[in-house]
Amino acid sequence: MRITPITLLLLILPFDLSAHHSRAEYVEEIELEGTLVDILWRNPHPGFTIEVEENGQIISWTLEGWSSLNGFTRVGITPDRFELGDTIKVFGRISERRAGRILSTHILLADGTEAVLMRQADPYWGESEHLGGKDRWETETQAAIVNASEENRGIFRVWSYPSPDMRTKYYWPLTESAQAARAEWDIVDNYATRCEPKGMPGSMITTNPFEFIDQGETIRVRGYELDIVRTVYMNNSMDPSAQSPSIQGFSVGHWENESTLVIHTSRINFPYLSTTGIPLSETVEAIERYTLSEDQTRLDFHFSITDPETFTEPATYEYYWLALGEEFGQYECDVH
Repeated sequence: MRITPITLLLLILPFDLSAHHSRAEYVEEIELEGTLVDILWRNPHPGFTIEVEENGQIISWTLEGWSSLNGFTRVGITPDRFELGDTIKVFGRISERRAGRILSTHILLADGTEAVLMRQADPYWGESEHLGGKDRWETETQAAIVNASEENRGIFRVWSYPSPDMRTKYYWPLTESAQAARAEWDIVDNYATRCEPKGMPGSMITTNPFEFIDQGETIRVRGYELDIVRTVYMNNSMDPSAQSPSIQGFSVGHWENESTLVIHTSRINFPYLSTTGIPLSETVEAIERYTLSEDQTRLDFHFSITDPETFTEPATYEYYWLALGEEFGQYECDVH
């Protein structure tokens, strides 16, 4: 297999954090040219089907695009750039679990434009103009930062992940039993690949955007990925132990100061933390801390997750979001 800068980048990525689901099934690189015969423009990743002539036979290949619709839209990769019947070139990696399936990182369109589907990658062919990729993502992100201090909405807006690659800092000290359970995880058939909802705290671990909505005595947290909705109760007189368990748990919040929101979530009934099968017990609890910058353009977050059956000590997860003025509708997840 030819080692390229793209390959080296793939090898160092934390697969469990950089995707809606694990990409570990995709291994050897491949480059193909074929006719585009189907387009599935949906989450978690847009999909395509191409037909390739090989030794007088027509072979059908299913392509899974690297990023989500949100990632494509931010850099101008839109459905009107793809037309059925076009001849396109594809670069990506073949699945070792499912025949005829490719995780596509780059597509050379019929008009010569290269669509870099992998957000943190550079162009592969590099012979023409391109859409997407690390440079476009970074440029578009900086240009989209809103004048948040003038809007003066505080935390109550849509927040977007700032980086083309997954730079979130995390510390997950797994117990031996959790490591053993994770080793049994099916990377092809699981809740994520079936488009089933994610529960806390994993529902907040994604590069897709979130919205905080002020509802007076409660705060509504809406996540784009898989259309999650959480309610944070700002009345500390409520007893969490009296609440019924649910996949998003029961969340109680308070303002530590004018710029920091703290949320404590318990009563979580969801069996996994991540899309690589880290298990959770029903004793899991999470503390989220969100701190708004003085100019209101940046929201730093820090999660502390406790679960004695899964972690030898509290696990942590932290990074930040930016105010980019994004909006989002329904996620509309579907399998391909």
